[in-house]
Amino acid sequence: MPELVRVSGRRSEQIMRTLAHRNIRITIVGGGIHGASIAIRLLREIPTAARHLAIVDRHPQPLTQWRRKTERQGMTFLRSPAVHHISPDALGIVEYAERHNRTDELAPPYSQPSTQLFWDFCDGMLAEFEQHQVYHQFEVAKLRWDKGAGKFPFRLISENNEGFRSRCVILAVGVDDCPYVPAEFAQWRHQYPNRILHASEFTVDFWVEQDAEESFVIVGGGLTAGTLARSLSERGHSVVLIARKPLKTEQFDFPPIWLGPKALTEFASETSFQRRYEIIQQNRGEGSITPDIMETLEDASNIKIYPETRIQNIISAKEGSPTQGLNVKTNRGDIMNVSRVILATGYQFNLCRYGFLGELITQHQIPLVCGLPRLDADLQLYPIENLFGSGTIAQLQIGPASGNIAGASLAYERLREKLLAHL
Repeated sequence: MPELVRVSGRRSEQIMRTLAHRNIRITIVGGGIHGASIAIRLLREIPTAARHLAIVDRHPQPLTQWRRKTERQGMTFLRSPAVHHISPDALGIVEYAERHNRTDELAPPYSQPSTQLFWDFCDGMLAEFEQHQVYHQFEVAKLRWDKGAGKFPFRLISENNEGFRSRCVILAVGVDDCPYVPAEFAQWRHQYPNRILHASEFTVDFWVEQDAEESFVIVGGGLTAGTLARSLSERGHSVVLIARKPLKTEQFDFPPIWLGPKALTEFASETSFQRRYEIIQQNRGEGSITPDIMETLEDASNIKIYPETRIQNIISAKEGSPTQGLNVKTNRGDIMNVSRVILATGYQFNLCRYGFLGELITQHQIPLVCGLPRLDADLQLYPIENLFGSGTIAQLQIGPASGNIAGASLAYERLREKLLAHL
């Protein structure tokens, strides 16, 4: 089978015909929340954009990573309010819930949608991609830019050198390829690879045995840690939640002022990109847990919360048997016979982690600050013309909200004029 796309039969042939060796005016790399949101806005604003637009992603369907993430954690409601989603119509999901008598799936106080409501709503939006045939399963192995190559200077190449050219490329890649594992856990993970997992590797209903009560240690103080703890607790398992600092309770994962013009204007006036990075870290912090989940954690009899705690060692509960449970030694005592340790330690974005960009970053010396590119005000990756970023990759311009659902709208506002000029 050709490596250009990893699907079979008629669908594979269709993509080969419609994408390979073509000149595409706008290519979006990444079919997640940001890539889908930008594409939908373009299609709504200029219907003829479909003839000149391609979304490429390694997964067969858009939003695959997002869906998997919520399923892994057992997330039942989104943290974001109902006004933030992939459609340009702010009230779209609320009206959808009203039409389908599902307003009970909008949780107070900000009408946060249930994950199922969110996905059902998104499925309706994503039908436009199928209608216009703009989404393609295509894993980019290399991205090249030749400034002197005419109107289509970008070449997107697969592993077997099949590919196509593009006039403009938007990198809408997320943090899923950049899981953060604290250095002290490296040796323990090597010793017990099936017992110590990053949250991105762990799915509640896959790893947990049916009808068997198990004991878990979850490391982290953010919403992922809290959601996993709640999900495991509700399934009858015992959980110890360990955090380096006191847990914080916040409705959102960044102050809402970062969606408004005042904070964004002040952020744009900061000339030091290193200082911008520090501002982002200060406002996103080390994670927080929503009030409803925190209440569940505190009320659950089978959850223990250990704030201001550090793990000092992890050893096998039965000497010489890595398949047995673990004993977790902490500065406040030992936790015995633990089934698994889950590292809900988040992600640390680094553009260099994306192999298809390695040659481009080196050849054109794209300046990075702590792994983030120094984009210009139009979200263009200096010094490459018409290569843009959206999502976490655009943090140094969009600010703390950049990687969130709301950040997709902020990014499109910056990108809009540049993109429309290519259509």
